[in-house]
Amino acid sequence: MVPSIISFLGKVIGVSLLVITIVAIGGNILVHYYPTVPGHYSYVVSITGLSDYQGDPITEIIVPIPAIGGSPVFSEKDLQGMISGNCTPLPVMTKDGEMLALRLVGTDLTDISAAKSRDFSKNPSLEEVQKDGFVPTSSRLFEAGNSSDDFPYIIIPDSLHPISNHPSPILVSINFSVSGSTTFGEHRPDYLVSIVEQIPPGRTGVIPVEPRIYYRESFREAFRPLEENVSIN
Repeated sequence: MVPSIISFLGKVIGVSLLVITIVAIGGNILVHYYPTVPGHYSYVVSITGLSDYQGDPITEIIVPIPAIGGSPVFSEKDLQGMISGNCTPLPVMTKDGEMLALRLVGTDLTDISAAKSRDFSKNPSLEEVQKDGFVPTSSRLFEAGNSSDDFPYIIIPDSLHPISNHPSPILVSINFSVSGSTTFGEHRPDYLVSIVEQIPPGRTGVIPVEPRIYYRESFREAFRPLEENVSIN
C-alpha cells in the first residue's frame, strides 16, 4: 500500500511540475511575442516667426501646460528639464495657476522650441483626455456675456514689436500626445490635444486659444478629429 501511495504522489508531483513548466514556457512565449509597452505623454511647443520681431533684453512667452482630467502631467522639475532650442523653459505661477515660460535672452529674437516626455502606467480615459487638456483655463478673457466657457491662453509680452514693414505672423504650435500602452498585443488608443494659433503683428497680451482633440486606434493610422459622439473603448 505504501509503495502505491508513494508512486501516486510521485506521479502527481511530476504532472504538477510539467504543468508549471508548460505555463512558464507559455508565459515566456507570450511575453516574447506580445511584450508590454508602457504608454507615454509627450509635450512639444514650437514658436516660429519671431525673427521678424524684437523684444526686451529678456523676453518670456508664456504657454499652458498639458493635463489629464484637469491635473498637470508634468512636475515643476519636469518642466525645468525640458529639451529646448534657443530658449530656457521655466515654470511660472500666474493668477490662474502654473504655466510654462519660454525665456529668450537678447533683443533680436529667433524661433524657439521645447519638448518633454515621460511614461505612464495607467491609460487615461477619453473623458479624462477631453477635460482640460491644457491648464490653466480662464473665462476672464472674454467680456461679460460673450462666453461662459473656460479656455487656456498664451501670453505674448507687450514689448514685442515688429522690425519690418511686412512682418510675418507668429505661429504658436503646442501639442500634447497621449500614446496608449500595448498589452498582449492590444494597443490602447492614442490621443493628440493640439493648439495652433497664428498671431498677427501687433497683437500682444493674454490670447485665448482653443485646443483640438484627435485620436487614432493604431500608430499605423493618421490622427483624425475626435467627434463628440465618438465612443472609444
